[in-house]
Amino acid sequence: MSLYFEPDPADNDTPPQLPPLLTPVSVEEGMDVMAKAVVVAAKGHAGQVLYSQQTETLEMAVTMIPEVTKTKAMQMHYVLMVALGDAIGALAPPEIQVQYRFPGFILLNQGYAGFCRVEFSTSQDENGYPSWLIGQISLELSGIAKETESGHIPDHTSLEEEGGGYISRTRLLEAVSRHFLVWLNRWEEEGFKPIYDMWNTRLDQTMPLRDISIEWLGIDGEGFGLIKQEGKPISLAPNDASLWEGSK
Repeated sequence: MSLYFEPDPADNDTPPQLPPLLTPVSVEEGMDVMAKAVVVAAKGHAGQVLYSQQTETLEMAVTMIPEVTKTKAMQMHYVLMVALGDAIGALAPPEIQVQYRFPGFILLNQGYAGFCRVEFSTSQDENGYPSWLIGQISLELSGIAKETESGHIPDHTSLEEEGGGYISRTRLLEAVSRHFLVWLNRWEEEGFKPIYDMWNTRLDQTMPLRDISIEWLGIDGEGFGLIKQEGKPISLAPNDASLWEGSK
């Protein structure tokens, strides 16, 4: 028996037990969690953790009402990634290596397993702050993300395939929520640097951009990705839609 086996795993039919400030909201399997989160956020409800009832994939979204500019609020993208990485690290065997690939891809033992991203409202309040912000996580828990005729794509994986199959959707959702609040508190007290440092310790240098020759330079102190194309430095917001087009 694995040292990390959980003899009494969380029942996925039981609502997750989240820390104060966060409220779980179950979304029927098959429904778009992000679409539901947009409706909730647009009504001004912050701290809602929406999650799909499906158990093969962790599909969750956290609603927030930023009190900072869009550029600053964009850093929640990295706060969420670091929280997910810490949650997996706390629950999974140490053999499972978590890595990040810009802009928001999650790798387990170098295999693609999911992503984190943020979405903003198009409207702003009187201070110029976004009316709402949603952080999204999608992570394969069992099976693999995609299949070919042979039934497998080597660079895709899941938590189960890497040895963490005993970790339930509910347990991971609870852990992500706890770690998210911890890192959010650090961000509020210490700024972006602790998140920046932790994110870089798990960085995979591969860029998902295609058909262009680029040099990856890293992320700057605000959270923008920096690349060099034809000798010219370029700054990229991690939520730039063009970065996600055609990506895994």
